[in-house]
Amino acid sequence: MKTRYKNVTVDPDRHGKLRARFRKAGRKAVYMKHLPDTPGFEDEYEALKADTPAVEVCVIPRSVNDLCARYYRCGDFRMKGNDETRATRRGIIESFRAEFGDYLVADFSFEHIEALLIARTEKRKNDKGRSVGGQVAASNLREELLRLFRYAKKLKWITSNPVEEAETIGKPKLKGYYPWTEDDIAKYKKRHPLGTKARLALEIILWTGQRRGDASKFGRKHIVRGKINFTASKNDADLWLPMAPDLRRAIDAMPAVGLETFLVTDYGKPFSKAGFGNKMRQWCDEAGLPQCTAHGLRKAIARRAAAAKATQQGIKAVGGWKNDTEVRTYVEGVEQEELADDAIGRVIEKFSGDPE
Repeated sequence: MKTRYKNVTVDPDRHGKLRARFRKAGRKAVYMKHLPDTPGFEDEYEALKADTPAVEVCVIPRSVNDLCARYYRCGDFRMKGNDETRATRRGIIESFRAEFGDYLVADFSFEHIEALLIARTEKRKNDKGRSVGGQVAASNLREELLRLFRYAKKLKWITSNPVEEAETIGKPKLKGYYPWTEDDIAKYKKRHPLGTKARLALEIILWTGQRRGDASKFGRKHIVRGKINFTASKNDADLWLPMAPDLRRAIDAMPAVGLETFLVTDYGKPFSKAGFGNKMRQWCDEAGLPQCTAHGLRKAIARRAAAAKATQQGIKAVGGWKNDTEVRTYVEGVEQEELADDAIGRVIEKFSGDPE
């Protein structure tokens, strides 16, 4: 049985016991000492990938390391969200585990958690030169620690959850990604004409509202009966959309597209999610739009729909959003002047009278 770890499969042996096996081309298959998501597996897996001897790791009972390994196997973690969401959640937890893995869970107090969250609010550069930290990072960490220590309480390792008792780190009101304006779109189109990958990328997101991960996988198999059909990776929404003429023209104008996906790299392979995001960053910069991103373009379709007087339910259907709060985040940039003109115009029509 395949696992989410590359080159690792898990199957029962002749005694019915589950065994993990590491296979890689050009190397002898190896039975692993640990199963995925158990203490010691990560270190053994990384060692096998690097072709170095694994170091036996002793996990301290009831430590953060012990708790994390158990938590990754529990229903709260494994049954909520998709693989991408779980990977994000795990990354947040692992950032905490890397620093406090050997600490006993029972030794954490609300003061420790507060100090940790306050420290996380400070922005800094990591060893790769990327900006990390900030209020959002602290808020996300608190949310994951709340779940993690709640599980420790279920295990009866602690009697109270120190994260619940810690002062909440206020999550700032975010405007999110910059929403593309019509001028931005026109400027991008002028720099990237029909027949270019850059233009096709814009038209795909602009007329389907896809996230970058879905847009990078978009291909002929998603065109059914002349309509667009795809499953949103983030929330598994099954979406059917009409094929916009602008998108059809952008596809037809391409000298060549990939077999599986419309957009491919210079090597003819589908883009990865990160690779596509980086490429969009390059294309936006080339068009003189450093403020624009792939995700900000997703907001443009919601803004356009709102400006065209689409209903709230209609906008949700286009973007695959599940609730009204999500839609408000995306349409808050609709031109205030246009909406105000319409609203006041209706009031004038109904209530304005002749001057006395």
